[in-house]
Amino acid sequence: MDINILSSLHSALLLSAKLFIVIVALMIIYEFYEKSKLFELTQRYAKSPIEAIGISTNASITMIVGFILGITYGAGILIKNAMENKMSKQDTILSAIFLSICHAVIEDTLIFVAVGANGFILFGIRFIMAIGVIIAIQKIFFKKRNIQ
Repeated sequence: MDINILSSLHSALLLSAKLFIVIVALMIIYEFYEKSKLFELTQRYAKSPIEAIGISTNASITMIVGFILGITYGAGILIKNAMENKMSKQDTILSAIFLSICHAVIEDTLIFVAVGANGFILFGIRFIMAIGVIIAIQKIFFKKRNIQ
């Protein structure tokens, strides 16, 4: 029994180390990306859809990373931008809520499609639900209380 616990602990530590390396690498890449012209181009194309749901373009990269790569990577950038005051409290909260509902859409959708789910329905429900919740929270909570 002790061998299984030690083996499990070893596997968990290795997985944690791998995840740490990936997140640190992503943060380093993000630093270079943030200073590139591609960053500005991405923000320009993401501006309309992001602002349509009540989130400023300052949160666009956080939203895109979390939407595509997943909550872990999106949260890393979200925390970094929030700590550096690059995002308002409203953008931070709305981005976190959106990503908690609709993150890693490629990976998660493919996993569920592999076990028989309809990918279009799964993606559609998650995306529409995330947008609906964000719009409702923004109108009910933020506008009513005039929070920025």
